[in-house]
Amino acid sequence: MQVTDDVCAQMEDELLFCEDCRLYYRDSCPQHGAPTFILDTPVPENVPSRALLSLPEGLVVKERPQGGFGVWCTIPVIPRGCIFGPYEGDVLVDRNECTVYSWAVRENGAYFYIDASDESKSSWMRYVACASTEEEHNLTVFQYRGKIYYRACQLIPLGAELLVWIGEEYARTLGLKLGEHFKYEFGEKELLMKLFQDLHLKTPESLSNHVASHSQYLCNDAVSPLMQSHKPTYLAGSLGHPPPPSGFQLLEGTQNLVSLGRAQSRYWTFFGFQGDAYGRILDKTKIICKLCGVRLSYSGNTTNLRQHLIYKHRREYNELVGTQGAVMDSHKNTDSLARDLAARAVAAAPTVGRTTRAVADFIVRDLMPVEVIEGEGFNQMLAILDPNYKVPAASFLAHTILQEMQLQAKVKVVELVKSLQQCSVSLDVWKHSGSISYLTLTVHYVDEGFDSRNKVLASRPLSNELSVENLKLILTDVAEEWGIRESTSYAVGLNNPAVKLAASKLGWKSLPCVGQVLKGCIEAVLQHPIIQNVLDKCRKLVATIFSLTPQCEELSTQEPVLKVHLKMYLRDGTKWYSIYSLLQSMVDHSKFLTGLSMTLNEKEITLQQEDWSVLQDVVDILKPLAIATSTFTKDHFAGLSLVKPVITSLLYKHLAPNEWDSEFSRNIKKAVHEDLSFRYSDSEVDQVLNLACALDPRFRGLDFLSQPDRVETLHLLKLEASHLVKVHPAESVHSMPESLNAGPPVKKSKQDSGIEFLLGDLCNVRNSSSSSVNHQAEQEISSFQTSEASSLCQDPLQWWKMHHTQYPLLARAARKLLAVPATSVPTSWLFTDTGIAVYKKRCTLTPEHVDMLIFLNGNRSVL
Repeated sequence: MQVTDDVCAQMEDELLFCEDCRLYYRDSCPQHGAPTFILDTPVPENVPSRALLSLPEGLVVKERPQGGFGVWCTIPVIPRGCIFGPYEGDVLVDRNECTVYSWAVRENGAYFYIDASDESKSSWMRYVACASTEEEHNLTVFQYRGKIYYRACQLIPLGAELLVWIGEEYARTLGLKLGEHFKYEFGEKELLMKLFQDLHLKTPESLSNHVASHSQYLCNDAVSPLMQSHKPTYLAGSLGHPPPPSGFQLLEGTQNLVSLGRAQSRYWTFFGFQGDAYGRILDKTKIICKLCGVRLSYSGNTTNLRQHLIYKHRREYNELVGTQGAVMDSHKNTDSLARDLAARAVAAAPTVGRTTRAVADFIVRDLMPVEVIEGEGFNQMLAILDPNYKVPAASFLAHTILQEMQLQAKVKVVELVKSLQQCSVSLDVWKHSGSISYLTLTVHYVDEGFDSRNKVLASRPLSNELSVENLKLILTDVAEEWGIRESTSYAVGLNNPAVKLAASKLGWKSLPCVGQVLKGCIEAVLQHPIIQNVLDKCRKLVATIFSLTPQCEELSTQEPVLKVHLKMYLRDGTKWYSIYSLLQSMVDHSKFLTGLSMTLNEKEITLQQEDWSVLQDVVDILKPLAIATSTFTKDHFAGLSLVKPVITSLLYKHLAPNEWDSEFSRNIKKAVHEDLSFRYSDSEVDQVLNLACALDPRFRGLDFLSQPDRVETLHLLKLEASHLVKVHPAESVHSMPESLNAGPPVKKSKQDSGIEFLLGDLCNVRNSSSSSVNHQAEQEISSFQTSEASSLCQDPLQWWKMHHTQYPLLARAARKLLAVPATSVPTSWLFTDTGIAVYKKRCTLTPEHVDMLIFLNGNRSVL
């Protein structure tokens, strides 16, 4: 077993990973070519501050806000797949000499360490900080040919900090074979290195047959031998239980926490007791549980810990449906059990085997066609992972397991949306294949805790033409099925007359998707005949440079970052959301490219001075549009309140003609200005955008509006807040703070007539109530408008979460209008390659499974 691991490790040491193909290769990716290694600036060893001096072009070392130093990007973008390294420093053999600047390197079954503590012997990579969560990382550490490198696993934009993450690749290097579905949540580097040092597991030969015949989830099979134990292991047996099975050892520091007992059933039970090292031990215990397939639950506080661990055999038999694969907790409380029984009563759900559930989750999460499980490669992979498992038929999986998951998820989503008082919807019209198109409808709302939520409701096929009647029938059917017709106020989608009219027939106001608007503006610029001609010349020039060895080598040596951008230009062409950074890089290196093109002696592909002038104008025009797109990508769904300030800034500042603009630039700006103005020319749309801004603490001053528009917006806001109270009077308007309440009630005068005696109180109450609500709304608006402005970087919903009790009427309006998204789909789908990948996956789905799989994929949080 050890020999096999060493051979595999040696093979992996010669392989690289392509972030685009998601496949390993040797030397050069068959589809994307050789990787780009970003070389350090050459600096001799033992030079003071060598680490800082070795920084490549485009990076800078700065002090981090949380302390220490970090590395930031100073160029427009670092492309995905770029490789930095190797990591340099002193070579150590004794792991006890390692520091936080150390990385382990595997060689012939043993380990040595590269330590970058000494700045005169190390490189700039010592300053790269570790990501604290998997979501924020942009670099991955890996070993290649006996050295440590960092690979950019995503685009790193200008101003972003480089943050490295320890993933599956490097975990395998350390000998942690946790399987491809394990989520590597080690977090800080120190925790994984501590696990590497403290985990002393050795697979005894005596258990080899036992492992083969029982479960693949046993601890001694989940983790390969790491090191010989350098300290004695103490087995807990103080409670009179027999020792654990041979080969099952505990992490150092947990031996006195857990006592192992063998139960007379299919699971082992661990009982814990009080311990002073709770905080230190719990992280290690959680890791043990993940490695061994143990379910951990505990109650009590840090001074009185009661742990109950259930380790259950994870053996699955050939039956698709069985209780063997389900991890059951015998200590469920009554409420949880009741919910489980109720769910089974509603849907009659069988318990699904562990592997079958994992296959279903794989299909849902990766949005794969159900038929993938019938492929030869998929079956071969599962046969290796679990020889005893029999893959079910695709039709059976779709009509039982996946359909059951959909029913269960629908029950939960219905509970969430049925009681909504206010919500909005986004409409995503997309092409499937041939003449088939679909409309996917997503509901958006802000919950009572002022958190933004969205749920995918349905995907319905459309006719060949987007007719008003067809769209109306679909929208009506979906809205009534989910009970959101009356609570929906706005629909964000295509700027299409049929969509607008269909939405209006349901009483919804149609709003344009800002992503589609910006896309249209940028594409209009790129489609100008003069610009297209220059871009064609650029493409021919770049293709010629890469086809000639001398010029390609000169490019690699002198401008490696430019080479990466030019390769992206050849691969991606003129993608509207990435073209700006590529053209900016070319303009910045215009002298180098001109000199390089002069060596080609081909005038038809050489860029002349007027060509560079056109490119400079294009870059200047695209820059504010590109920054606008990046602004909207900060959130999964950007809020509507951001639209008006951004559009106003583009129209009246960045796209306004200047005296130093060329005639060509003025014409292009004028065309973009007219197009942008036309798309937001609807006065009702403008009013909605203004209302959203008035409720956003960042823009509540409405400084970008004229005085008449500002007065009108505040008046509409008062009407909106008062209307919501009348329509949904459940919450008392008297919950406002005393500081905003009107003065003490005026004493009623004595009634002088019979009509006043009979009806006076009734009429006064009604008028007083209406006046009170309007007066309260005016007071809240006045206070809100004059309060201290918020930072532009502050999340408006976070602000309202803290201040909603101060402005109860406005808070209602904020939940309604700040829930409206600015785009019809997640912003990353519009402004990055993510959308292309998502729609490609959707197109591979069988039409009968489209609605089910997109619903499950979009609502994974409730599964």
